[in-house]
Amino acid sequence: MGRSNIYKPIRDKKIGVFAPSSRIDPVRFNEGIELLHNFGFKTQVSEQCYLEHGQSAGTHEEKLEALHLLLTAPDVGLIMAAGGGNRGLHILDRIQYDQYDISDKFYCGYSDSTVLLSSFYAKSKMRGIYGPMVQNLPNLTPEDLVYFIELISGNATDYDFEEQAVVLQQGVATGPLFGGTLSMLPCLTGTTFLPKLDGAILYIEDCNEELSRIDRTLAHLSHALPFDKLGGLIIGQFKNLLDTGRPFGFSLEDIIGEHISNIKGPVIINAPIGHGARMKALPFGLDATLNADEGKPTLEF
Repeated sequence: MGRSNIYKPIRDKKIGVFAPSSRIDPVRFNEGIELLHNFGFKTQVSEQCYLEHGQSAGTHEEKLEALHLLLTAPDVGLIMAAGGGNRGLHILDRIQYDQYDISDKFYCGYSDSTVLLSSFYAKSKMRGIYGPMVQNLPNLTPEDLVYFIELISGNATDYDFEEQAVVLQQGVATGPLFGGTLSMLPCLTGTTFLPKLDGAILYIEDCNEELSRIDRTLAHLSHALPFDKLGGLIIGQFKNLLDTGRPFGFSLEDIIGEHISNIKGPVIINAPIGHGARMKALPFGLDATLNADEGKPTLEF
């Protein structure tokens, strides 16, 4: 496929930062800002990032005000989440999506930011990056950090799944890339904040969840999306899974094998995205081709 410059404007603009969810770790956050500066990016950091309201980074109103300033700033090209946690869902219905010209802006985050990536695209076709938040940047592997910089600079046109990725089901699919943290997706089904996923290549990952809950969530999504209309599926890292109480009796591999039976296209497992040591960023809303027909799987934008 030809070279994509979809994120190229970011290099010439600032990275705006606000905290949509829980309060930040100031040390890690400031280290992340310094990393962005070391790579030559200018930043516009919202004072709201340093606020505290219970576990949250300020009130809903304070978050919305910070986001509004970044969405209306002409010199901000990428809006990046300061950190993750909880309560990002509370501001989705308060964002005035139709009052912003955000055709040349992008949003980046993962975990709780799954809902913001989804709502921005569903409401205004604003594309994004399922990738690190500012305070996670210092924890990235050197390879994942370099790839993230290449991606937001417009210099990445494909994605290396690396050796650990395994093809569960062969096939080729072309469609928009969507996804996020698995436990967040059911929060969006039945709302206007979830994009239409027919023909999409969906990616999922999660951590610290009960095996029974993973099973229940996949069962729900297989009907709600539904899975038989997806173009393909990319399964990332599922870290620190739990099996408390009465033993569930099914492994993650058992659960996944059962729930992908309705997917007609390619399925990849163990992609290098997740809440653990690996967070190799993926585009959100960008068309791509996933090829799992021969040998090592490929993903091209």
